[in-house]
Amino acid sequence: MKKWLLYLSLPLTLLACQGSAGEAERQQTLETEVMNLHDDAMADMGKIYRLRRNLTSLRDTLQAQSADTATINLLTRRIQELEVADEAMMEWMRQYKAPDTLAHQQAMLYLNAEHQKMERVKSLMDSTITNAQETYATYEKK
Repeated sequence: MKKWLLYLSLPLTLLACQGSAGEAERQQTLETEVMNLHDDAMADMGKIYRLRRNLTSLRDTLQAQSADTATINLLTRRIQELEVADEAMMEWMRQYKAPDTLAHQQAMLYLNAEHQKMERVKSLMDSTITNAQETYATYEKK
């Protein structure tokens, strides 16, 4: 009788181990995705810095040449947008904590929320960089 219980409990034990291993794997995969988004966004931080510097220099030059106010305002707005994107990334990094101490379900909820936040930050950075590059290209030649 004891042998039968052992034989019956063995597959259940193996399934339980596989379940927790699968949970850990899913959690690790999601955490890796979040960090990959973070790494992609970090690669763009240099672009933001250079664009902000270039737009500031261009704005200052055009101001000294008494360029029209609409152009100066547009350049100032693009600089501010870059600063907002930069701060969004910095804020995400300040508040992010690896979910090492959380239970699996809590960790998955946290990582899903962080994934969404990081996607929004990355999207903000991408659109801001694109707008700044286009604006710089337009007014750099004038």
